[in-house]
Amino acid sequence: MRKRKSYEDKYGEKEGGAMYERLQREAALASAHARHKKAIAKKNPAAVELGAKGGTARARNLSKEELSKIGRAGAVKRWGSKAKKGGKS
Repeated sequence: MRKRKSYEDKYGEKEGGAMYERLQREAALASAHARHKKAIAKKNPAAVELGAKGGTARARNLSKEELSKIGRAGAVKRWGSKAKKGGKS
């Protein structure tokens, strides 16, 4: 009977090597991608489409002043007192 090749014989490095780790990462990534696709498939397609357009549609319906007010509030939340006042410079 022929002896089965070990990982080290096949790839030229021990099981904890860089190639082994890369293969492990790729397998984990593929698994996560499959789970994500399955989760999206369960969602209502109409709701997914609406969600993709939500921010753009909302911005279109706001006045310039309302949009500016929302943007300013977001900047203050994000950067605090470092936020610039007065718009473009």
